[in-house]
Amino acid sequence: MIKRGFSFGFLLKKPRKPKNTRPEVNFNVGNSRTIVFPKKNRTHTRLVWKPRTRPRTLQEVSEPMKKVGVGVILALLIYVLLGSPLFVLNSFEVEGNHLITKEEIEQSVFPNGFKPVNLFLFNENKAANMVLGIPQIKEAKFTKQVFSKNLKVTVKEHETTIIWQTNNERFMVNRVGVIYDIVTEDSPLTVVEDLKNVPVNLNQKIVTADFVEFVTSVVSNLPRRTNLAARRVLVPETTFEINVVTSDGYTIIFDTTRSVDNQINNLVKVLQSLPSPPTQYIDLRIEDRVYYR
Repeated sequence: MIKRGFSFGFLLKKPRKPKNTRPEVNFNVGNSRTIVFPKKNRTHTRLVWKPRTRPRTLQEVSEPMKKVGVGVILALLIYVLLGSPLFVLNSFEVEGNHLITKEEIEQSVFPNGFKPVNLFLFNENKAANMVLGIPQIKEAKFTKQVFSKNLKVTVKEHETTIIWQTNNERFMVNRVGVIYDIVTEDSPLTVVEDLKNVPVNLNQKIVTADFVEFVTSVVSNLPRRTNLAARRVLVPETTFEINVVTSDGYTIIFDTTRSVDNQINNLVKVLQSLPSPPTQYIDLRIEDRVYYR
């Protein structure tokens, strides 16, 4: 037979906590973040949510507004400078040309014809170099006229000094020795005949600038220093020498690599010392010596 006894032990024992107890969640106003941290008892966690209630400052609100405003201003400025018709040049003008037509100059810069250009996008230095590609043009300067909406180019041409004749054709040669046009009518300029009839093309450099200067100097100084005039100027082999057929019928041979003044001075001395003028030629090519026949 089992006897029941009364014990106080169950009164002294700590009560057991039930298993699978849900974690406690504490809500704390004042923080916008949810913080999870363990309790002293590691089997449970506590979730704390603190909403953010601090108002934004004026500086925090104005900073993005400033960036938006700067972006809008820049966009408007770019449109006014590059997109609006306010700074568009609608016309093209050429000044200073005499031998070269406006159409030729315009074609060198605008191959497909002139079209309105923006004041800030047009590169005048690049355009000037294009115009200088024309052999007859010596200088070129572009001017942007804002108020009249006009693009103006002022050119300076090389002076035409001689005419080059070869294969029964005549070409105009500028001071730097470049052929730039065909002679279609009589001209008072000096004609230099190439006796070898070497074919040439337009825009081709056929002689040096020194040669052109030498020929023009001989033709201009010969009648002033003597009673002779240059009727024809011939290039027999190379441009290192020229034969000048005079008004008296004989020929004077010059060396184009030597001084014009020295050779003409020698010519004057010979003409003054001769009892009668030569009948065929006077050769001035050898320094300090003159040969004649």
